[in-house]
Amino acid sequence: MPLYRCPVCAHALKEVAASYSCAAGHHYDRAREGYVNLLRGGRLKGREHGDDDAMIRARRAVFDAGIYAPLIDAVAATVAGVQPRTILDVGCGEGSYLRAAVEAAACDGWGIDISKPAVRLAAKRESKVDDGAACRFAVASAADLPFFEGAFDVVVNVFSPREFAEMARVLRPAGVAVVATPSAEHLREVVAALYDDPRPHDEIVHPCAPIATTRVTADVDLFTSELRRSLLAMTPYWWTAIPERVAAFVDAVGTVRLDVRIDVYTRCALDER
Repeated sequence: MPLYRCPVCAHALKEVAASYSCAAGHHYDRAREGYVNLLRGGRLKGREHGDDDAMIRARRAVFDAGIYAPLIDAVAATVAGVQPRTILDVGCGEGSYLRAAVEAAACDGWGIDISKPAVRLAAKRESKVDDGAACRFAVASAADLPFFEGAFDVVVNVFSPREFAEMARVLRPAGVAVVATPSAEHLREVVAALYDDPRPHDEIVHPCAPIATTRVTADVDLFTSELRRSLLAMTPYWWTAIPERVAAFVDAVGTVRLDVRIDVYTRCALDER
């Protein structure tokens, strides 16, 4: 079973009651929702990072309505096909991808995100789940994963910063990384509605070749204006869009395209990067 690693001294963190402690005396309280904050101190301390609460709740509303179900299900099926015992979701957000993967694979999962509101919401829902497969959440950086080497069979990364060296470090020798990346036409209707000169997503080309690739393409119905607004609010487009364009999208656009590439990488391939 993976153990958290102290972000200060790299000793194992042992859970006692409602806190975690290491042999060097560093101590981390578990929040009432069940997560633990393992962000390293310094410049990251004392201020919020990552997606804010409004963005996270908008994403949860879209996911709970089933709008991203084709992608969530495809990620979960890819993970389950590996038959893992342990999963880590790097940049887990509000937890929907990890929860689906854990249910599909019937194993335990860990999720980290630099956004405290995201981890709080993920852990709060997890505390109400009683199906035998546990998910544990921590506030942490993708560049400084609070786990020991070789802890996981699968590392998942969906639209999050890719620290490939760290992902490889925490994978077992035969482990794999499941990485989801927006393809050229992802949310094309959103881009077209908000910008005069829309440009497709730049598809990220990785130096290491995946052992498997799945393309998820689906036209999904945003059947209420609230969902259309939530879809915008969960994306970076929300911060740059002209209010009049946002209003027009919310009032008129009903269907959007999901277009995502899911790549599977071996640990060896990530190490070679």
